[in-house]
Amino acid sequence: MIAVVNAVQRRLLGLMLACYVLAGVFPAPGERLRRLALPIPVGASALTVPMVLLAVMLFNAGLGVRVSDLRGVVSRPVRLVLGIAANALLPLLVLPVVALGLRTWHDPAEAEGLVVGLMLVLAMPIAGGAASWGQNAGANVPLVVAMVMGSTLLSPLTVPLGMHLAGQLVGPDGAGALDDTTTVDFIARTGAGVFALVSVVLPCLAGVVVRVALGEDRIPRVLPAVKSLNLVNILLLCYINAAGALGQALAHPDPDLLVLALGLSGAVCCLTFCCGRWMSRWTHSDQPDGVSLTFATGMNNSSAAAVLAAGWFPHRPAVLLPILSYSLLQKIVAGVVAKPPRPGKRGVAADYARLG
Repeated sequence: MIAVVNAVQRRLLGLMLACYVLAGVFPAPGERLRRLALPIPVGASALTVPMVLLAVMLFNAGLGVRVSDLRGVVSRPVRLVLGIAANALLPLLVLPVVALGLRTWHDPAEAEGLVVGLMLVLAMPIAGGAASWGQNAGANVPLVVAMVMGSTLLSPLTVPLGMHLAGQLVGPDGAGALDDTTTVDFIARTGAGVFALVSVVLPCLAGVVVRVALGEDRIPRVLPAVKSLNLVNILLLCYINAAGALGQALAHPDPDLLVLALGLSGAVCCLTFCCGRWMSRWTHSDQPDGVSLTFATGMNNSSAAAVLAAGWFPHRPAVLLPILSYSLLQKIVAGVVAKPPRPGKRGVAADYARLG
């Protein structure tokens, strides 16, 4: 089973692309799954199937965290705090520039949809996949995992703040006249914080608690099955999220919007990685800590952003397109930045699923 899981992980990017194609050609099953909801309130909305899948993904991520590996990182918190702060504050610098540049776009609603989509993905916590990609590049993996956990715990605060910023950048005083400006404000006030708490923070903490309860001796026996479930979960979530945007995009083709979404997502993604690398040089970090900063700054949990966007903006493909683009592009950029693993080098990331 381990060999199969590892083979699937190596082909995860290609499988995600296949899910995108499937969602574009056969979006109806994904749309039906996305609309299914349980009679359990989550803020101002109900608990949906994508929220459950996201919670399972974050629970599995928590199972991959070794608390003992984090103690040394917490005792030297400067790099840890810097990575978390950079990931949280970078949207405050990037998004106003993007919104200003999109003022000249011919369709204000499309421009503002792109701004909201990018804000959603940048406001999300650091992706768990940063640990796996960082290990390939020789990162200080416990430091990356600590950054993931820290930004996850802060997400009930950072996600609503990000939505507040998006609300300021869109509307009549922003890039144009978005008809969903009130929706953005409403999410920021009532939905985003609860969503981050229920779908991101609590499942991740539950996974950590279960790992501690099971003990390090029994965890290796359950991790292969957990990883298998997680890979299926990731691909199903990818298909459901993509069906919400690509089905509409292909039914009513808008090539210039697709190109703009890809171009913007790629530019912002590369910028975040470059900022992380610049910070590592500015702080004179050693090689492992510098790589950790680079990946923590550059990778965000795009799956969580897609779930939130698909739940609140199902009729606005311009919101989901930059999130889906960012999800793929950050993995491509991470693969370019990362180096092949060193022989015999293993660590906590070996137990940490590729997420986001």
